[in-house]
Amino acid sequence: MKAMRFSALLFTVLILSAAAKAAPKKEVEAKAKELDVLKQYLLEARDSLQYQITERWRLKQRYVEQKEIDKEQTARLRELQERTFSELSRIKEEVFSKQRQLEDERKEVELVKDDWTYVVATFDEAFDKEAQGLVDVYPLEMEQRRKDLEALRREFKQHKNPVRILPKVLAFQTKYLEKGMNAIIRRQVVMPDDGEPQEMNVISFGKVFAYAINDRGDPYIIRQTGKLGSDRYAIEKVGAEELRAHLQEQLPVWIEQAELTGDVTVDVMQDDNTGILVSGKKVQATTRIVSWLKAGGPVMFPLIALMVWALILVILKLVQFSAKDKANRDLYDTVAGMLKNKEYDKAHDYAQKKKGVVAKVVTRCLEHSKWNRPSAEKAVRETLVEEVPQLEKHLATLAVIAGAAPLCGLLGTVTGMINLFQVITHYGTGDPKILAGGISEALITTQTGLSVAIPILLIHNALRNRSLHIQSEMEKHAIRILNRLWPEA
Repeated sequence: MKAMRFSALLFTVLILSAAAKAAPKKEVEAKAKELDVLKQYLLEARDSLQYQITERWRLKQRYVEQKEIDKEQTARLRELQERTFSELSRIKEEVFSKQRQLEDERKEVELVKDDWTYVVATFDEAFDKEAQGLVDVYPLEMEQRRKDLEALRREFKQHKNPVRILPKVLAFQTKYLEKGMNAIIRRQVVMPDDGEPQEMNVISFGKVFAYAINDRGDPYIIRQTGKLGSDRYAIEKVGAEELRAHLQEQLPVWIEQAELTGDVTVDVMQDDNTGILVSGKKVQATTRIVSWLKAGGPVMFPLIALMVWALILVILKLVQFSAKDKANRDLYDTVAGMLKNKEYDKAHDYAQKKKGVVAKVVTRCLEHSKWNRPSAEKAVRETLVEEVPQLEKHLATLAVIAGAAPLCGLLGTVTGMINLFQVITHYGTGDPKILAGGISEALITTQTGLSVAIPILLIHNALRNRSLHIQSEMEKHAIRILNRLWPEA
């Protein structure tokens, strides 16, 4: 703006100078003064313009310097921003990494919690299983073992810490395992199977068996029975005279010396036969049969029922066949004699009073004798058709029983094997006597099923042949009667 004013002023001075040359002298002087003023003003304007230019240059320099400063600051800020972004990205990665690590640790914690819960549940299940198994543990240590187990269970329920309870569980198992491996002499209360509780001196040979003697000198034996559950051990009074005398002599010596010397009498099988040897009594047949039925298991009852059913049917069929065979033969002989003498009415009356297929055949033939032979033959065939089902009645039932008995035996075998595997799962395979129950059930039922089926099958075949023989005899008698009535046919 100032530069434009200066240009306009300079242009005015030039115009005035040109006008002064043509004007008069006074005017020239006036114009000269005015020109001096203008020059003065022009100088001032030029100084001002120079100042402005200098000031502008200074401002421009300051602007350039400030721009350089701003550029440097911008570069520093951009670098700082990049470092900030880089640091932020690194922090984000660390945050993500921490989150992933935290999530993994959370999952590990959940797995550890699940494992811990599983371990706690396993201990609870083990305690429950141990408590359920107390019914068939060694009877002399049952009460103490129950007390120790309940103490462990109470402590575990209070803390729920398997690590803390595990050493005590191991100590519990080791304690009773060591008791089962040693011979121990002690005095304690014993509950015999057939008497009141008594305080006795007991000599235990591990968990296999034990001898005891009361204050009256009566010896007892604590033995395994080969069964499961509460019947696994028996506490019986020794009744065999020889064994009783031997124990009355030996037991006080062992107790006094607190040491076992000499021979120890024991039946290594320890089953029902051991009870027989200990009691000294003879076993009756009914007892053996009951033991045999118990050893075979519940499948023995349907097998016995099938055997009885088949026996009843066989007796019925034998009675039926014997009666029919004899009655038919006697009736035919009598009627044949009457027909030979042409005594038709007498034969008819006699046949009507009798029962059986031959009597019916004679009656039908005599009733149709006034007709012809074909008519009488049709009547005879009808009579025979009615009689044949009576002869074959229950034979099919015998065949079914002969087929069902081995299947029942097989069912008993499968049941015995299932029981055997359950015993193995619970007790292992260390004690053969425990396995004997399932094996005997598996074998006895198969044996019984075959023993029932084979005779019934043979008897069924014999009865069927007898039935066919009677049928052929009936047909033969019928043909002979027809031939007697129509000899010319």
